Amino acid sequence: MVDLSRSTIGSPLTPSIAIACGMLGLFLACASASAQTGGAPASATCGTSTDPAQVVDAQLAAYNAHDVDAFAACYAPDVSIYDLTGKNPVHHGIAELKKTYAFLKTVPAAFRADIVTRIVNGPIVVDHERILGLPADKGTPEAVAVYEVRDGKILNVWFPPKK
Repeated sequence: MVDLSRSTIGSPLTPSIAIACGMLGLFLACASASAQTGGAPASATCGTSTDPAQVVDAQLAAYNAHDVDAFAACYAPDVSIYDLTGKNPVHHGIAELKKTYAFLKTVPAAFRADIVTRIVNGPIVVDHERILGLPADKGTPEAVAVYEVRDGKILNVWFPPKK
């Protein structure tokens, strides 16, 4: 990690310059990652696009930023989330979504989901996702998520069983 508290000649940087440098680095990293995956930039917010892939990209960026409010903004007020394994109940509505994903506020900074493969067919986006940034003993879990996007918001999500 680059130490932004000092310039290259040894004098301290002002806090505003250090923050600006950090934000520029973050922007460049996000833009690079977006170009590699073909997705929307991480700065994209939900509600600015009706393109299903861009909506799902925006919710992924919010998930990876651990921003529960921005994440929830990508979902329809009457969203339903289905765990097709039968192990968890169906979740309905934004309040339940925020409660379910509140854990994002407490995970390590490195915690994130990456897209391994994506299929888009009309309003349906199917992502094969890999979770990174967990302790070594937790491995690298993978999952499939099927998103239905309507009017620029995620209306339904299905998590099929792994086997």
